[in-house]
Amino acid sequence: MDIRESESDAALMRSFARRDPSAAEALYERYARRVYGLGKVMLGEDQASQDLVQDTFVKIWRNVDRFDPERGRLDTWVLMMARTLALDSLRRRVTESRSLEALGRPAEPSDEAGPEEIAVAADMGSRARAAMASLPPEQRAALELAYFGGKTSAEVADMEGIPVGTAKTRIRAGLIRLRESLEEK
Repeated sequence: MDIRESESDAALMRSFARRDPSAAEALYERYARRVYGLGKVMLGEDQASQDLVQDTFVKIWRNVDRFDPERGRLDTWVLMMARTLALDSLRRRVTESRSLEALGRPAEPSDEAGPEEIAVAADMGSRARAAMASLPPEQRAALELAYFGGKTSAEVADMEGIPVGTAKTRIRAGLIRLRESLEEK
C-alpha cells in the first residue's frame, strides 16, 4: 500500500469521525459505486443493492472509531463491512423464506419456467460449463475462487501464491474469454 494513500485514508477517516460533511461526501463518492456493485453481484436486485449502500454507510458512521490504517486499507475495510451486511441480508432471505414455507405460504409468487425457458437455461448452463472448461487452468482457478468462492483479488493472490496484479489479470482475462466464448455460440 502506498504511504500517501494510507495517510490520505487515515486523514479522511479522522475528518469523518469529527462528522465533517465534506469527509462524508468524499467517502461516499469514493466507495458508494463499489458497494453498490458488490450488492448487485451478491444480492442481484437493484433495491437490495441500494439498501446495502445505505446500510454500509450507516455502519461506517457508527463504527468509524474501529478503522485502523495499521491493520489494513480503507477500501478493504469498507468492502468487508458491505460484504458482511450482504451475507446477513441473504441469510435473512433464507430464514424468511423457510418461515413462510412452514406457514404454508409460498415465499414469492410462482413464476415457474415453461419448457422453452428451461431449455434455454439448460443450454446456457452447458455452454457456460464448456466455456469454463476451455479456460487455462490458472484463469479458471482464479475465477472459481473469486466468483464461486467469494474471495477478493488479494485473497486469490494469497491462495495461489501470486502477486495481486497477476490475480486481477487472470480474473479479468478469464471473464473476457468467457464472454467471448458465450457470444460466439
